Amino acid sequence: MKLAIVIDVDGDRMYVPEGKVFPNFPEPKLFDSLEDAEAECEKWNTGIIINYETGESIPRVRSFTDDERRRAKERAKINKCLP
Repeated sequence: MKLAIVIDVDGDRMYVPEGKVFPNFPEPKLFDSLEDAEAECEKWNTGIIINYETGESIPRVRSFTDDERRRAKERAKINKCLP
């Protein structure tokens, strides 16, 4: 499976290019592992990892940070979901 990163550039979606320059119709930078693709995706605000062969996005789920977990518990108490 080859992975690529799609970004939004002024409302247009495009693949992250192989080089550092954005030529017209650049060749996409492809990745063999999810770890490498995630490392590159962290560099882009609007980056989405996709399977280049099928065009389907790869779901990225991360754990809550301690601060996010604390705020979720506070909101649940406010909403009367927790005692």
